[in-house]
This record gives sequence, structure tokens and C-alpha cells, in this order.
Amino acid sequence: MQRRSVWLDLGLAVALLPVSAMLIVWLGMHVMFSGDDFGSPGIRTAHAARRGAWINGCVAVVVGGGLMGLRLWIAGSLHLLVLGAAAVLFAAVAMQHG
Repeated sequence: MQRRSVWLDLGLAVALLPVSAMLIVWLGMHVMFSGDDFGSPGIRTAHAARRGAWINGCVAVVVGGGLMGLRLWIAGSLHLLVLGAAAVLFAAVAMQHG
């Protein structure tokens, strides 16, 4: 059995990182613009932030775990770190506004 190259692992991590960043930005925009018509944050912001935390957590487990299952350790751990940090950020926003 051949061992995968570290360069393949790094290349895949760099190629998938913009996709994860776009997901975080997209969910962040939903959280930022989810307040009421007068611009005050409230329960709608907390609801959007909880949804963002849940989606980021699930995507982190699926993508990071899937990449680690394929023995792509660098890409898997990088995506677990980035998406997990975004899930914690969204959970903190939900706790602050809810």
C-alpha cells in the first residue's frame, strides 16, 4: 500500500479552505442581518447564531472526520479547527443575544 504525499494533503487543505470560509461568511451575514427592522439585535439574532453554530458543528464533524477517515490528517485537522472555531463563535453570539 502506498503512502499519500504530504503535498497532496496540504493541497487539498488549501483547496477546501475557501469553501469553508465561504460557509462561515454566508452564515455570518445571516447572523449580522437577522435583527428587526430597526436594527436592534434580539431573539432573531440568537436564533440565527444558534443555527449557524449547529450547521458549522455538523459540517466540521462530517468534513473533518471524512478527511481524517481518508487519512488526510492535515486537511482534516485544519477543517476541524476552522469550522469548530466558527461554531464556538456563533454559539457565543447566540448566548450573548439570547
